[in-house]
Amino acid sequence: MSTTLDTVPQPVSEAPAPPDVSVVIPALNAARTLGVQLDALAAQRTSRTFEVLVADNGSTDGTRELVEGYRDRLPGVRWIDASARTGSNVARNTGVAAARSELVLLCDADDEVDSQWVESMASALEGADGVGGRLDRVKLNGAYIQAWGTPHGHNGVATQLGFLPRPIGANAGLRKSVWEQLGGFDESYVRGGTETEFFWRLQLRGFSLVEAEDSLVHYRMRSSFKAGVRQMYIWGRQAPMLYRDFRADGMEWDARESLRRLRWLVTTAPTAYRSKEIRYQLAREAAYRAGRVVGSVTFRVVYL
Repeated sequence: MSTTLDTVPQPVSEAPAPPDVSVVIPALNAARTLGVQLDALAAQRTSRTFEVLVADNGSTDGTRELVEGYRDRLPGVRWIDASARTGSNVARNTGVAAARSELVLLCDADDEVDSQWVESMASALEGADGVGGRLDRVKLNGAYIQAWGTPHGHNGVATQLGFLPRPIGANAGLRKSVWEQLGGFDESYVRGGTETEFFWRLQLRGFSLVEAEDSLVHYRMRSSFKAGVRQMYIWGRQAPMLYRDFRADGMEWDARESLRRLRWLVTTAPTAYRSKEIRYQLAREAAYRAGRVVGSVTFRVVYL
């Protein structure tokens, strides 16, 4: 009996197995710094397979071309269009939605992960629903240190605004199934509090958050006076929004702490002539407090 070609069984190509880990990087006009991060990911010391999803929030500077140029050095890299709306949480949600692994790690386009970052974060996430790691603020910030002094800030999973701990989005991870149950990152948080809102909600829903103590990301500070001060204003303005959304869950306003910080501003101001570092710290604190006032008015709460 003869048979025609179209009746001959054809081989079915199998879809590639999903990677062990997905790394999501939100990016916006990141071509100047993203290569450092991608180089660090290409040099990871791990036996786990992983993909890297650069969720582009509307770059116009060649970010996509840079990502495409890494396909040979970082075979799991993919450029993802996340330009539907502005916001880091829009990019994060788009990237996580495209992730093919249950274990999703988050880092930023202007930082540099340590050589064992994927391994240490994934290991911690295997026994938890959310994870965060430590930050180093020295390696990438020579210009900052020379201009403004030693950088300060949270290091790892730290309590924020006296309420609950949270990791910084530059070194964090989550289970995709938990992200789905929580409805993703809140996209109404555009700048400031973006990851805080999600990881607070994660804990309040009964999910676990742990710190990967051996995880490290080299964090890049804002190197100009204007950028550093503006960042503090944004953080201050967003704090009252977090208070509005979480006061029913027990978040409180510590008026005594606010008064203490205002007293520090008043008593330190006369010494501003002594160094540029003092002037910078004063400007950052003043901007943060101004942001809290504006945010209180905007979100109709008292969180000064």
